[in-house]
Amino acid sequence: MKNKAKIIFGFILLLFLMPIIVEKLGNDSREIPKVLIKDKAKITNATKPILAKKLKTNSKSITNATNSSMKVLLLFTHSHEAFIPIVKKESSKVAVYHNTNNISSFEDIIKKHFSSRSIDAEFLNFDTMSEMEKTKRTFPEAYDVIRPVITSQLHKRNYDLIIDLHRDSEKRNKTSITFKGETFGKLYFVVGENNPNYTSNKGYAQHISTHLNELIPGISKGVLGKKGDNVDGVYNQDLAKNMVLIELGGIENTKDEIDRTLSVLTTAISIVLKDETTS
Repeated sequence: MKNKAKIIFGFILLLFLMPIIVEKLGNDSREIPKVLIKDKAKITNATKPILAKKLKTNSKSITNATNSSMKVLLLFTHSHEAFIPIVKKESSKVAVYHNTNNISSFEDIIKKHFSSRSIDAEFLNFDTMSEMEKTKRTFPEAYDVIRPVITSQLHKRNYDLIIDLHRDSEKRNKTSITFKGETFGKLYFVVGENNPNYTSNKGYAQHISTHLNELIPGISKGVLGKKGDNVDGVYNQDLAKNMVLIELGGIENTKDEIDRTLSVLTTAISIVLKDETTS
């Protein structure tokens, strides 16, 4: 009888407390989503400006990187000028001119060095000496043969510098220098004095030469002006105020030596061009 009374009392107590328990649980279940939604809104609102700022900054950086890229045009008036050690290694022949193993075969190396310095190197797609052979033109006419091709290219696009790259005909003792245990091919610059852009072109040549010798003392033999009888005196430098003719190494320099020199040359050119853009 007592147990039956306890059961009835417990049941009545449960009925009395049930509304309170349900209300409590209901309030808790409603509060949890509200807190989560509120926190989620805070996270979203806090993140949006950060992401927008980050994207804007990255976009600006990409734009600046693209705009800062400078353009250089390279050409080879004497396109078959070659280096004896390179020709000998590739074909077992001793020659200072070759139709494939020549100065133009350094295009990929030159492009790589310029690219590492944020400079876009383009090459004039024209084999001057092959064209001369086809048309029975003589060696002194090389500048006349390539001239219309240069003119056409300069009408299409602007460049920060135009380089006519050659190989010097001197032997190793006059075209090599050792610096900190490494051997390099020397360079020098030729400026035609019989053209209206002489002063401007000479300025570019002198600036590059100066920076070359600051990097490796004596690697540049300086700037040589040419005019008068039995010389060209122009070298197509009347086509642009920022055109230089560079003699790179000599007939007896090796591929590694020329590669090292090109690394130094592109560094000096990048310094000069950056100075030009900031001045």
